[in-house]
Amino acid sequence: ESDAWVLQFAEAENRLQMGGCRKKCLSILKTLRDRHLELPGQPLNNYHMKTLVSYECEKHPRESDWDESCLGDRLNGILLQLISCLQCRRCPHYFLPNLDLFQGKPHSALENAAKQTWRLAREILTNPKSLEKL
Repeated sequence: ESDAWVLQFAEAENRLQMGGCRKKCLSILKTLRDRHLELPGQPLNNYHMKTLVSYECEKHPRESDWDESCLGDRLNGILLQLISCLQCRRCPHYFLPNLDLFQGKPHSALENAAKQTWRLAREILTNPKSLEKL
């Protein structure tokens, strides 16, 4: 009776994020979000992290870009992209770029998340042992 569609991208996302340290990178990002970015207004969820990993996969398509030795570079790239998205108040869905994943999120929550993400990125960039304690 309805013309409604349900779009699911889980299989495509999983294929895109196979190999190298992609899943480990996503796991670390989810842990950082859970421990440091669980903020009032709930501006970020794990799907935001998964989306940003997908964009990073596109930016760095070679398997060598996802070697374990590049993990820090990939994490920094994703955190910087997250800061950019938070400051612009727009996080486009990977497969439906006109869909903003930040739609309806309070601006103050996005600003707080940007500040906290800067703190995390700065810590990771300046302290090589930071991931062990974060």
